[in-house]
Amino acid sequence: MMQSQQQMPQQGHPQQMMQQQVPMQPGMPQQGYAQQQGYPDQMMQPQQQGYPQQQMQSQQQMPQQGHPQQMVPPQQQMPIQQQPVQQQVQQQVPQAQPAAPASGLGPDGIDWEAEAAALESGADPVGAVHEAETEEWDGHEDAHLEDGGYLDEHAEAEEIGFLGEQDDSREGQKKRKEKGKKSGRRNGGACLLVALVLLGAVGGAGWWGYGFYQNHFGPPPDYTGEGTGSVQVEVKKGAVGGQIGLALKNAGVVKSVDAFTTACNAEPKCGNIQYGYYGLKKEMPAAAALNELLTQAGGAAIVVPEGKNSTEIYALIDGKLKLQAGTTAGVAKAQVNDLGLPAYANGNIEGFLWPTRYNLAEGMKPEDLLKQMVKNATEKYANLDSQAASVGLKTGYEVLIEASILQREGNNPADFAKMAKTIQNRLAAGGEINHKLGMDTTLQYSLGRKDLDKKDMDDASNKYNTYINPGLPPGPISNPGDDALNAVLHPADGKWLYFIAMSPTETRFAETSKEHYANVKEYCQAAGQGFDEARGHCTTKK
Repeated sequence: MMQSQQQMPQQGHPQQMMQQQVPMQPGMPQQGYAQQQGYPDQMMQPQQQGYPQQQMQSQQQMPQQGHPQQMVPPQQQMPIQQQPVQQQVQQQVPQAQPAAPASGLGPDGIDWEAEAAALESGADPVGAVHEAETEEWDGHEDAHLEDGGYLDEHAEAEEIGFLGEQDDSREGQKKRKEKGKKSGRRNGGACLLVALVLLGAVGGAGWWGYGFYQNHFGPPPDYTGEGTGSVQVEVKKGAVGGQIGLALKNAGVVKSVDAFTTACNAEPKCGNIQYGYYGLKKEMPAAAALNELLTQAGGAAIVVPEGKNSTEIYALIDGKLKLQAGTTAGVAKAQVNDLGLPAYANGNIEGFLWPTRYNLAEGMKPEDLLKQMVKNATEKYANLDSQAASVGLKTGYEVLIEASILQREGNNPADFAKMAKTIQNRLAAGGEINHKLGMDTTLQYSLGRKDLDKKDMDDASNKYNTYINPGLPPGPISNPGDDALNAVLHPADGKWLYFIAMSPTETRFAETSKEHYANVKEYCQAAGQGFDEARGHCTTKK
């Protein structure tokens, strides 16, 4: 039977006897502590390990200052995991200490006063065995607490008392609970962060998946409702399907080109859409926009061809609106300042009646059509100033004047680039040509007739007489279209100084006057007219 009664003098306390009774188990001989634990006898050979011979002492409960003595039953001692014999002995058996006076080390080699002071301060006593040092690691760093928190191995070690005991005092329990709550809050915050990350990932994946489906399998973006406001949209000559859809999207009529293309593919009549300008609402469903284009194309409309002058266009409007002849011309003259002409036009509407197809609404007036035409032309000419210098012209208005001559003179748009180069060559040439264009069309425009005589051609007072006056005439002579404007800005490469339209499909070019006169004579004879050898010009009078 193990007994350990040691008298330990402490400062400020009488000497007391500490006793601990270890119950006997039936059928077991009295033996030392090590033998009770099943250790082999050789472990108790202190001479072999370099320790003084002594028996393992049971845990002693130290009376502390200001606390009653307590008996600690051995059942509360923490079990010690089996480890190699030598290691366990080294961990549990303190090294032999030299003898000390009564006031310091006790007869067992331990300074019990220091041990008691260490217990009072909360520090580990000398030779204490912690569970964290002897227990095998089970793969977990933290232990669960009753309140849902965790206690890590270091905190647990701090809470274990002398020789493996746990501090069950209120202060110890409070400390463990506080540490558990802090650890629980940390783990709870981490869980919340992980949950938010996962939620964001799932939401992002869903949004991406929806976008992928819409882009690859869903219907194209389209508006709903009846639309709002109004806008004028041009359908260019020869435009079909997606080209019309792009014009509508740029004008804000449909939401996507694909939506209109889908509607167009489902409607056999889509190929019958007429070119021209249409009045439509903004933000319309594609199917509704298509239906409106088809409906307006089937209604009343006026088509203004390229190359017509203002007098000819006025007559077309009068006819379509069933007005008395001269009505539109009178309106144009009276309201010229209200039609939207730019300042550089100087009140001259010629060249600003953009040629295309216009739909006629119920009760439409001449000024309504004229305003539409001027607006369209002004928008077309907006960037001409910045391009004029590239072709040797001063202003965008000069580009318009040259294009109006080309459009009036030419028949085949395929020849426009060569004709534009010929005009520019004559404007730059000196010598016999002396920068004069020598065009019938300019003089005919000013006179209002096609027949010319020698007197007309010799009249220098007429600024539109390009046989006498060098350079361009003071204004346009017709209303050109896109082909003529593009030809002026992008002329062909050549040295031609003359051209003549022999037919609607053939234009002949020449670099010398002799070659050109031969072409003119052939043309005059085919038209039943005379030919002026000196001037190289057709005549009706001999």
